[in-house]
Amino acid sequence: MKKISILLLIISFSNPVLSGNFKTGSYYVKETVLEERLAPNSKGKVTNKIYRQQKVDVLEVKGGWGRVSRYYDGEVAGEKGQVARWVLISGLSPKLPSDLAQPTIKSDPRILKDAIPKVGENGLNENDIKILNKGATKILNSGQCAIIQYADKSASKPNTYFVNCGGPNIFFTPSDL
Repeated sequence: MKKISILLLIISFSNPVLSGNFKTGSYYVKETVLEERLAPNSKGKVTNKIYRQQKVDVLEVKGGWGRVSRYYDGEVAGEKGQVARWVLISGLSPKLPSDLAQPTIKSDPRILKDAIPKVGENGLNENDIKILNKGATKILNSGQCAIIQYADKSASKPNTYFVNCGGPNIFFTPSDL
């Protein structure tokens, strides 16, 4: 038990996030998605999301929160006074996090390399990647396009995905598959 306590103590002091010695500087998002808020607390309005492996500069630390933007006029975000974007420092790492495990998907030469994001990119999970691949394959097989240039999950339409074949985006939902 004594060895475990000593080990935990060493780990906590060697990790700036756990030790309370979190300093300003450059960090990487280690969570799949990390919300940026307009105040350094969980009640602050969510104004943006940042994603795993994204690099951010922490400009100020307040409690368990890091400021990742300059202060700006809150009217832009529907707030009064000066605001800034804050993230939970527990979602940051001084080291670039490794890639998350990727689903095994059959290669298709009609889908350009890197056209479908990896798990963790843009907040996508394994199921999202499988849906994108299945949707891309269905659209290709239907003759709607010949090559998939890129694909992603819609940010503005809930539970909706899209592929791009060089023209307008082609949208679909999981129920379309």
